[in-house]
Amino acid sequence: MVENSMDHFGRIDANPYAWPFDGEWSSGDTALLLLGFQSGIVRSLAAEAERDTAIRLIEAAGRRGLAIIASRRGLTPESGAVARRRAVFGDEVPPKESPDWQFDDGMSLPTAAVIVDHAGDNAFFGTCLEDTLRRRAIRNLLMTGLPTDGLVHATQRAANDMGFECLTVIDACKGTSPARHDAQLRMTTFGNGLFGAIASAAAVEAALGNYQE
Repeated sequence: MVENSMDHFGRIDANPYAWPFDGEWSSGDTALLLLGFQSGIVRSLAAEAERDTAIRLIEAAGRRGLAIIASRRGLTPESGAVARRRAVFGDEVPPKESPDWQFDDGMSLPTAAVIVDHAGDNAFFGTCLEDTLRRRAIRNLLMTGLPTDGLVHATQRAANDMGFECLTVIDACKGTSPARHDAQLRMTTFGNGLFGAIASAAAVEAALGNYQE
């Protein structure tokens, strides 16, 4: 496990504001969220490039001691109305424990990564995610995942309501179409950052590589 050195980082060049809004983020109060990078979803969205970008972020975050949290969405007999409705309309929600539900083979998660399993579009609902973040004093979230117009945006909206400062990494996410991906990013930045900010992986990596003592 990487020892948390409490490195403090400079602001990220993001849209619509330099992230985070108060300029305060460190290895002790920030987590990288990897949402839905599962075999079936990566394949159905042809999201290998976005997966590889997320892998780069895992490596960068791991070197700096950030918490790494990965979620898996899966159908179960107890999944409820939302998950059943998703299945009826053809959304890619693989059955829990199926090969498609597993994390993509290309993803190599560190042993200290926290795994969160959930049925719906919001990784907080019915899970321990909020409690895990609170116990670790996490207040800043770097959001990645599949699809942008679903799991990523729904989770970010929930996180925003809970008071977390969120940044969507635009090239470590992919939507069910380019138009839907772009629409969700516009919605995130609406009203001077209603649901947070957006930035490229390169901007995040640059900030992580130029930490402040």
